[in-house]
Amino acid sequence: MSKTDLVTLKKRVSPGLLNIAGVSGVGISGGTLAVYLEVDSNAVRQAVEKVVETEAANVPVTYVVAGKFRAH
Repeated sequence: MSKTDLVTLKKRVSPGLLNIAGVSGVGISGGTLAVYLEVDSNAVRQAVEKVVETEAANVPVTYVVAGKFRAH
């Protein structure tokens, strides 16, 4: 998947992913969709995979446990 395709996918799936409790952010990292988690949780990962699968099956997802993001 090209970087342009990933950027388009990120824009499309971000609202759905950010509505999942436990997801603190969405980005792109090393050719994958990066999902930033507040804490590592199988339930959150499964919810993320469900959202991503509806938009683009087989897109690689990287999970990063980063805690909760806060505006400063």
